[in-house]
Amino acid sequence: MANRFLGEATTTLNDVRYTLRCDFNAMCEFEEETGRNALTAFEQFESGGATAKDMRAMMRAFLVHHHPDATPQLAGEIMSADIDVLMRVIQAASPEPDEVQDLGNAKAKARKAG
Repeated sequence: MANRFLGEATTTLNDVRYTLRCDFNAMCEFEEETGRNALTAFEQFESGGATAKDMRAMMRAFLVHHHPDATPQLAGEIMSADIDVLMRVIQAASPEPDEVQDLGNAKAKARKAG
């Protein structure tokens, strides 16, 4: 079974394919760069309240796993070409409640409740 908490999305800029990954390392990368709580910033992005600097920092943090030399400038260029890729990668890392039922922790909680 694929790990839905390991979200990935791809996009292309100038005929180069970029893969973004939203995982714990990306969240830590974002927090180190901005000093902000990643989960709070991601929620603000999803509700339309993120700053441009936060969105660019998210983009760069999501790029680092597959593209370790990614710069803030590259992140901004990719974002300018495909702003929707941020939402796609965050959504890919955020399973719906019915999807979580199939993962380990949800089963353990269900057994305890029953």
